[in-house]
Amino acid sequence: MSTIISQRVFSLIVKVAFVFEPLAPRVIFYYLTQRLKEWKKQGLISEFQTKIRRLGKFHYKIEVDLDVTSKQTLHVLDDILPSQLKSVRRWFNG
Repeated sequence: MSTIISQRVFSLIVKVAFVFEPLAPRVIFYYLTQRLKEWKKQGLISEFQTKIRRLGKFHYKIEVDLDVTSKQTLHVLDDILPSQLKSVRRWFNG
């Protein structure tokens, strides 16, 4: 009984995912733009430009162009890879 219900729920989720999938590029673009605007407001980046193109079902091409200084680059990378950049930060700070 529970197997039949879980199969039905799974098939419903898959059908819903395929219905809303064409809207994914817009959602991704909105989220990415909001995050980059926050970074710009914080001074982590100078400018940005994003392009998202749907290539096929669940297949997208996302391009992000960032204008950053060397210090801004360290801050952005520090946000993404904090533990790996300790030696790089020491090198730049002399």
